[in-house]
Amino acid sequence: MPTTWQIGDIKVSQILEMPVEPGELDGLIEEATPEAVRSVEWLYPNYANDAGQTLWSLHAYVVETPTHRVLVDAGCGNHKTVPLLPNWGGLDNPFLERLAEAGYQPEDIDYVLATHLHLDHVGWNTVLDGDKWRPTFPNARYTYVRDEFDYHRGLEEGAAATDDLAHAVVYQGADPDIHSQTRLVFAESIQPCVDAGLVDLVDSNHEVTPGVRYTATPGHTTGHHSVTVESQGRIGLVTGDFIHHPIQIARPAWSSRGDSDRAQSAETRTAFLRAVAGSETLVLGTHFSGPSGGHIVPDGDGYRFLPTES
Repeated sequence: MPTTWQIGDIKVSQILEMPVEPGELDGLIEEATPEAVRSVEWLYPNYANDAGQTLWSLHAYVVETPTHRVLVDAGCGNHKTVPLLPNWGGLDNPFLERLAEAGYQPEDIDYVLATHLHLDHVGWNTVLDGDKWRPTFPNARYTYVRDEFDYHRGLEEGAAATDDLAHAVVYQGADPDIHSQTRLVFAESIQPCVDAGLVDLVDSNHEVTPGVRYTATPGHTTGHHSVTVESQGRIGLVTGDFIHHPIQIARPAWSSRGDSDRAQSAETRTAFLRAVAGSETLVLGTHFSGPSGGHIVPDGDGYRFLPTES
């Protein structure tokens, strides 16, 4: 059964897609050398291994309020085309079976949210039906922040038209083929939902349904938004990638190579950690392996993640 947490009268369930193979994301956080990772003892055993490699996971969350069921960050999906990360393409994972084990069928989902539109956050938006992609959650409104959608739509259109946008810097050191990957993500995971009339574009910090709202956490992408869950005086936050890995809780200034603006990402992360340290705010990491929910506490010059499994 999936791990669940209770935030007031809202239940949050983690739905595993797959653990990331150790070593596959080595170097994504440049400062996280094996020696540096081993120096943060509390990362073991859940978030790092004895070789000093960071451990990661791909999973989604279902947020069940008294009135709606909301899926947050839909993973990589099955059978997708992922030339930039071949091991994440052509998958055949039992994600929907795990969703059913948690008590949800695709038809039960009312909203699908994305902290941002990278390939590993929108993949289960669609499933392959013969030779065509169709929306996985037929009764859901796929609800995206407009600025994030428009930015990635611009990159996708630039890739197709090979105009100046096709050569835009998505992030420092990005693979030149990232624009082709963006085009594939749109074609396979986003455009079918647009064509089905299921996509709603909303403003920054939009409340999707009572107790669930987008919260701007820019830096990883320009329009990156985490998802805040609030009920009966309790609060939680699904991070997305503004906190990519728990080592960034210990070292908030360490940004990911995949951040569009590393300085802004560090500022966003540092301000958030300072604000919630020592509080009861439940932090739900989108890529945290092992226990992915927990609390932030001060720890020397940085912070520490204290996991909780309920």
